[in-house]
Amino acid sequence: MSKPSDKIFDLIFPKDLPNSLFIILIVACLLLGLASLRHGTDLQGWLNVIENWLLMLLIFPTATATVALPFKYRDPSLELKLMYYLGMFVAFLFTLAKLRYWR
Repeated sequence: MSKPSDKIFDLIFPKDLPNSLFIILIVACLLLGLASLRHGTDLQGWLNVIENWLLMLLIFPTATATVALPFKYRDPSLELKLMYYLGMFVAFLFTLAKLRYWR
């Protein structure tokens, strides 16, 4: 008998790939978002953290999955969950570059 957590993991993560990769990516995005606290821990610093989290965990991945919709129409075996996590990885790399060069 499967556990309820297995059903949740099947809904959230793409199949045929280890779930730990995606959990590590999510945790890395959350920790990298906290880098905005270097400007201060006041309200502005936390607003920057929330902005980074929205950018990395919602905006970029959703835009990537939306752009991949025509490919899903052409190839039904394409997983949009995988495209979502690809967008999250792109946002992670963008944020790394932003922290490196934008001072």
